[in-house]
Amino acid sequence: MHLKRRTLAAFAAPCLPLTGVGLPMVVYLPPYYAGTLGLDLAMTGILFSAVRWIDLPLDILFGRGIDATATRWGRFRPWLLGGGLVMLLGLALSFFAAPGLSPLRAFIGLLIVYAGFSAAQVAHTSWGQSLSTDYHERSRIFGWWQAANMLALISILAVPPLANALGPRFGLEPSASLGVHAMGWVLIALVLPTLLAACAGVPEGQPASSDHHGWRDMWAALKRPLLGRLMLIDLLASLPPGFGGALLVFFFEAARGFSVAEARLLLLFYFAAGLIGAPLWSWLARRTSKHRAVAWSIGSYAVLHAGLVLAPPGDFWVAAGGMLLAGLPAVAPPFLVRAMLADVTDAETLNSGRNNAGLYYAVLVGVQKIGYAIPVGLAYIVLDAVGFDARLGAANSAGAIDGLVNLFLLPPIIAAAGAAWLAWGWTIDRQAQERIMAELKR
Repeated sequence: MHLKRRTLAAFAAPCLPLTGVGLPMVVYLPPYYAGTLGLDLAMTGILFSAVRWIDLPLDILFGRGIDATATRWGRFRPWLLGGGLVMLLGLALSFFAAPGLSPLRAFIGLLIVYAGFSAAQVAHTSWGQSLSTDYHERSRIFGWWQAANMLALISILAVPPLANALGPRFGLEPSASLGVHAMGWVLIALVLPTLLAACAGVPEGQPASSDHHGWRDMWAALKRPLLGRLMLIDLLASLPPGFGGALLVFFFEAARGFSVAEARLLLLFYFAAGLIGAPLWSWLARRTSKHRAVAWSIGSYAVLHAGLVLAPPGDFWVAAGGMLLAGLPAVAPPFLVRAMLADVTDAETLNSGRNNAGLYYAVLVGVQKIGYAIPVGLAYIVLDAVGFDARLGAANSAGAIDGLVNLFLLPPIIAAAGAAWLAWGWTIDRQAQERIMAELKR
C-alpha cells in the first residue's frame, strides 16, 4: 500500500518532540549540569549513563503492553499519548533545574523523561512497521520519519542562540540557562499537538500477536541470528554519534579553540546535511538494498569523522565543512535499520506464527539507549580520570586535551567499522522479503 503524504506527515509529526528532546539530553544537558549547575563531571556522566541502563526494562514492558493492547482507540495511540504526558513532567523537572542540583534530584528528572520517551518512542516506531508490508515502502515511511528527525534537531539547535539574541529585549540576560530553559518550553509546547496529529491522521496497521511476552522472549529474540545481528549493527552504529555528541562541545572548545556557542552552531551544519542525506540514502537503498546503503553510510562516516580531528584549529568554516560532510552519512543508519527490522519482523512472524513487532522495536529502542549510555558514561569518567576540567576549556593541560581528542576519534571509528562489516553480510534483500510476504499471505 502506497501511503498518502498527509498520512506520512502525520506519522512523522511526533518526531519533533521525541527527537528534539534527545539532542539536549546528549549535547546540552550533560555539560550544562556539570558546568552551570555545579554537578561533578564524573557524577554527571554516571547519572546520564545509569538512567538509561535503569530505563531498559521499561522498554520491554512497554513493548509487551503494546503487543497486548486492543482498545477502541487502537493499539498504539494509548501508549503514544500516555508516554507523552509522562515526558512532559520529566521535561519540566530536567530543563528547569536550579543551580546546586543534587544527584538524586537530577536522577529523578532524567528517569521520568526517559520513561515517558521510551513508551512514546516504542509505540511510534512499532506503528511505523505496521503501516506497510512492501520492502521499499518501508524505506519511504522511515525516510519521512528520519527527515522529521533532522528537522527537529535543526529546529531545537536554533532555539538557544535565538533565545539569547532576543532575551535582552525582554529583560533577560543571555546565558546557558536561558538557552536550556527555552528548549524546555519549546519541547513542552510541541508534545501534545504533534502526538494528537498522529493519533488523528494515521491508521492502525497490522494486528499483533495476542500472546504475552517478557524477558525470556527478549533473550530468545536476541539469540535469533537475524535479529541479534541487526541489534548489534544498531548498537555499533549508535556509538559513533554517541561519542561525538557527548564530547562535541568539549572537543571544539578545548581542542580546537572555538567558543561554546560556535561549537553548538557547528551542529547546525551536521544536521542540515541530514536533510540532504536522508533522501539520498533512501534513493540508494531503493537502487541497491537497505543493508548495502547502511554499510556504505557507516563506513564513509568513519572516514569523515576522522577528518574532523585533522581540521586546523580555529578555522570555523573548515570545521563547518567537515561537520557538513560527516552529517551526510550519519543520517542513514537510524531509519534504514528500522526499515530492516520491519523485514526481520515478517521473517520471525513466518517462523513463529507470532507478530511481536512491539517487542522487537522495544529491544531496538533499548539497544539504542545502550549505544548512547556507553559514550556519555565512559567518556565523562575517562575525561575526569585524565584530569580534564569542564570549566577550564582550552586552559586544560596538554595531556587532558590529548585524552579528549583520542576519545573523540578512536571509539567512533572502531565501532563504525564493525557496524559496516556486519551490515554488508545481511541476507534479506527485496527478493527475500517478497518471498517471505508471499509465504505469510498463504
